[in-house]
Amino acid sequence: MDFAQIKSDLENSPSLKLLRQQHAPLIVSFFYEQFKQQQRVTVPYDELLGNLDAMLDRLNEQQPGSFPRSAKEYLDAWSKELRLLRIYAGTENAWMVDLTSETERVIRWFEELRQRPFVGTESRFRSIFETLREIIANSTEDPEQRMLFLRAQQAALQREIDAIETTGRVQRYNETQIRERFLQVNENAVRLLSDFAAVEQNFRDLARKTQEATLRPNVQRGVVLGDVLDADEALESSDEGRSFRAFWQYLLIPAQKDELAELIRAIHALPELAALRDSSILPSLTRRLLDAGQKVIASNQQLSEQLRRMLDEQTLAENQRVRALCAEIKQLAFEHSQHPPEGAFFVLETAPDISVIMDRPLWSPGLNTKVDAPDLLVGEEDDLSALQALYAQFYVDLDLLREQLARLLEKSPSVSLVEVLEHYPPGKGVAELLAYLQIADESPQHQIDTERYDEIALTLTDGTSKLRLRLPHIVYGHYRP
Repeated sequence: MDFAQIKSDLENSPSLKLLRQQHAPLIVSFFYEQFKQQQRVTVPYDELLGNLDAMLDRLNEQQPGSFPRSAKEYLDAWSKELRLLRIYAGTENAWMVDLTSETERVIRWFEELRQRPFVGTESRFRSIFETLREIIANSTEDPEQRMLFLRAQQAALQREIDAIETTGRVQRYNETQIRERFLQVNENAVRLLSDFAAVEQNFRDLARKTQEATLRPNVQRGVVLGDVLDADEALESSDEGRSFRAFWQYLLIPAQKDELAELIRAIHALPELAALRDSSILPSLTRRLLDAGQKVIASNQQLSEQLRRMLDEQTLAENQRVRALCAEIKQLAFEHSQHPPEGAFFVLETAPDISVIMDRPLWSPGLNTKVDAPDLLVGEEDDLSALQALYAQFYVDLDLLREQLARLLEKSPSVSLVEVLEHYPPGKGVAELLAYLQIADESPQHQIDTERYDEIALTLTDGTSKLRLRLPHIVYGHYRP
């Protein structure tokens, strides 16, 4: 960092502009409340607008005239002038809002200013020590050195096994060590979620450069396409891009995602962490990581969409130019049809390639392909019944299921899927369970908790086969069919 760079950052950085704003306390506290406290990556624009309007009313009641502008004017200024928010069209034409990487950086800085329960040094030093050892062990191509590392690990594990077998006791972390490591994991999770905004910003910057390149006059598609592909390849092959791809592939493996959820549940069950559970973001970590990662993927898809649109627009422009040239030729021919000019009217550099539609050959069918196959044999009676069951069609009445839910909700403010199945056992197998899942996804009054799972025993339609399913914990709220 030199003088010129620091001066430029102080003048142009959105993060530092935010800190210099008169209403910086309002901005940071509102963003923290709406995004961080509620553990959300994106917020619907209408909801954010209503919440800001309510907050401005409360603050103006305490200090009249402190915030004279409307909530919409503040949101417009924060997104367009200060570049603290990104407003975009989400699914079903609903406008969504998320924080930029600059805003994430400011909020994280304020979070680090807060007094921590304690500063853990032992776990951090151990983390540094183990990471250095891991780097050395996994960066060598020498088989002997790698074997030495593995044997050292094996010897350490064997010593611990022998100690447990001899004494019958397990050496565990004390309360301070557990709390220290838990806080470190939680802090790393917060940083990880904030880093996603920076990764997404890189993809959006590339998409913006592509859009700017297509607006240049006399731009050639090949040049723009080559530049974009080169930039995209450089981003994908960068340390940041390769790290994100490895993370995304790891997170999409169901077994590893389930293992992560189980580890988080086990950690939160420890009595030593009872006072820290409310401030932990770990229970929602998997969902938030998936949401943040999906936004990065969507930004990359936006780049592909802009490339496709650019090629379509260029093709349309070329077709319009060809039609204009043809119209000019026809106009000249019409003007000189009565009094053709002396000499050549139009000169072709090569002989014209005339393609008359009647010169095209008629279609003729191809050769019939014969396949040698053994004769089909009539199956046994059991096989025939199985085939009939395969093609038997049935209908799941969603309205009937909604009425059943409504009857249960008249007696209780909420009811889980397990309770619903106890009162109304599914008569149409897995299809009926899928229908209940569809109903739960229809309304925000119903909740689908992917962090908890219920084991459901299901008797299939044949009346003899049984199936055990593991479904997310579903709770239905008040519903009006």
